[in-house]
Amino acid sequence: MLLFVDDFVVRTLSREAHLAKKGAELNAATAGAPAMLRRRLTPLGKLAVSAIAELKPQENEPMVFASSWGDLARSFALLESLCSSAEMSPAAFALSVHNAIGATTAIWLKDRSAHKAVCGGKTTASAGFIECALALRKAPSVLLARYEPVMPEAWQNPDAAECSSEPAVWAMRLTAQKTPVTIFELAVSRLSAASEADKSGSIAAEIDFFLGEMQTYVDTDGKRGWLWKKA
Repeated sequence: MLLFVDDFVVRTLSREAHLAKKGAELNAATAGAPAMLRRRLTPLGKLAVSAIAELKPQENEPMVFASSWGDLARSFALLESLCSSAEMSPAAFALSVHNAIGATTAIWLKDRSAHKAVCGGKTTASAGFIECALALRKAPSVLLARYEPVMPEAWQNPDAAECSSEPAVWAMRLTAQKTPVTIFELAVSRLSAASEADKSGSIAAEIDFFLGEMQTYVDTDGKRGWLWKKA
């Protein structure tokens, strides 16, 4: 499948980058959200919402949210609370679901259209591209927000390669046809075979691919995989 990237944003706690222009400050980017919604957001949620805000969502523009672990800090805090006091905050529980960041974004934008929240393990980003390609059959553009948290220390293991050393987000506007503002083309194709040596899934590696000089990237869990090519 061939996709065209018309805008691209990276957000982490330590750096921000934009392929077309410098992004706004994090606090300024989220200032338009009601205070009640801002209080609901974790650092990861604020990064994701600020990235989406910078892309300036259009009316009825589809959105796809792709994350292997979602806002994991909330789930971990709930389990700690459950272990220590057998009580959990109903509000925190409601915001711990996988699509919570997407739902909060929709509330902020007053957008009642359907959005997708996908998880594909180490190939979550590719799963997001597939959903975007499907959305582009009916819409001229789609927003993809890809984010991963820091894995809590108690859960850290080599199989959690998707997570980052800090909360990280990248987001982009994709179209099915080249436009005057297209930054680059992205071809995503299925690998005929994937090896254990090809295992990736790191959001940090994805960011390096988009911002660096590499022209290809292998997104695989060792059993299935996708080849990304940009031009």
